[in-house]
Amino acid sequence: MQSQQKADSDLLRIFGRMVTITVLLLMLAFIGVKYFSAVPQMAARNMELEHTRLLNVLTMVRSQWLSLGKPQQMALDWEQFAESSVEAPSLVPFNRLGWPQPKSMDSEGCQVLWQQLMGGEMKRGAPIAEYYSNENSCVFRVESKDKISYQLDTGRAILLKYSLNSVN
Repeated sequence: MQSQQKADSDLLRIFGRMVTITVLLLMLAFIGVKYFSAVPQMAARNMELEHTRLLNVLTMVRSQWLSLGKPQQMALDWEQFAESSVEAPSLVPFNRLGWPQPKSMDSEGCQVLWQQLMGGEMKRGAPIAEYYSNENSCVFRVESKDKISYQLDTGRAILLKYSLNSVN
């Protein structure tokens, strides 16, 4: 009988370890689901911050445009903290109402305009620019499908949030 008790004891120990591992895996799965479900929310929050930043930059740039006497183009000189080569400030054209315009009316022009307004090179995860000629607007889209529409005629910057319930 002693060998039977030893076998039962071994089986109970193995069963206990299996239950422990199962509980641990369930906890890790729960934590993983919570973490990875929050990633799109962080990306959406990032786009909200970029929208607010763009609104502030547009307001600041337009007031500079007004204070300088409404020039056709203006240099945007952002302070650079990196020890990279300092480039000459780029000239940004303005429309007659004082809103920054891309140099070329295409997606590449919109991409360059984003870089000029936001003060730096494109980073990973930065918005991808598209130009819509029928609306005369630049649309900046991120992976989460949220986008900012910058209307070139009026200077309006609208944050459009993507929702699974909405129809594109």
